[in-house]
Amino acid sequence: MSRLTRRGFIATGSAVGAVLASPTIVRAQGKVTVGMAWPGMQDAVWSTSHKLLNEFAAASDTEIELVFTAADMDVAKQASDANDLISRGVDVLLVFPIDSKAISSSVKRARDAGIPSMAFLRQVHADARDQADVFVGIDAKYQQLSSARTVFEKMNADGAEISEVLWVSGDIRDENSRLRGVGLQEACDEYGATIAQDLVGNWDPQQAAAALAPALKAYPNINHISVASDVMMSGVRQVLQDAGKWAPHGDENHMYLSSVDVFPIGLELLRSGHLDADTIFDVTGMCRTAVELMPRLAAGETFDSDVLIQGPVFTPANVDDPEMQAQLWAT
Repeated sequence: MSRLTRRGFIATGSAVGAVLASPTIVRAQGKVTVGMAWPGMQDAVWSTSHKLLNEFAAASDTEIELVFTAADMDVAKQASDANDLISRGVDVLLVFPIDSKAISSSVKRARDAGIPSMAFLRQVHADARDQADVFVGIDAKYQQLSSARTVFEKMNADGAEISEVLWVSGDIRDENSRLRGVGLQEACDEYGATIAQDLVGNWDPQQAAAALAPALKAYPNINHISVASDVMMSGVRQVLQDAGKWAPHGDENHMYLSSVDVFPIGLELLRSGHLDADTIFDVTGMCRTAVELMPRLAAGETFDSDVLIQGPVFTPANVDDPEMQAQLWAT
């Protein structure tokens, strides 16, 4: 749970990155229309976020209308959708980027039209010239960092060698995937490990499996695989089964695994002892915060930093703890 005050953002359950608002909060008067340039509905996070945003908007003290468009993972269509929303004269443009660099042009067009923008879930690329007025999303770097740290600590406790890690990354166009890679690198630096190879899985279990299988043969002594999302874990499992390295913790053939998001397959593998650490993707906190900020953006308020929500690390030891279970959404 979290709430906003005149001082900015306060966490009351999940840790968050600070967001410093202007000293005086000005609420928008009347209805606030938010145009949503969405990538598609193929992913559980995307569809659940869409659902929760609508629920929180309906319950808001300010009347908020969400105008939804979905690009079906077509970058050109997302740009066209954003243009249409800008032409309609929405009060806020919400962009959930397919391509974190390409979306920058839509952010610029909105700004030129006097419309503030919010990047949601995926950031505009850090190198892009035109940035959204605020980003609301998961602290993607922290997700992979905290999960990998937990596994490295477990390896230390087990007396296991910490050396090289295979990294099964997401979509190269996705800033979340890039940031998760940064988090893994930071964890590796802390524990004296190196990333042997970046295996691009594109959030697809079959692509993840196709990339991982030859890498596992190329690095036969690898004992830690870090995965950018549970969404690819079925592919990772298949490759490890085929290689005779799919075993629960405590078995001599166990492959240490760190992942993020805590999807149903992650819960299953935590309980079976095959997955060692999994940092949750706090969709509820992210959506609640985004809706709270919409009227403030529409009223012209500026923000000095982004809102980054951090969730806890699930492990086989705490996965069924009632407090951890209360934070689940993808079950």
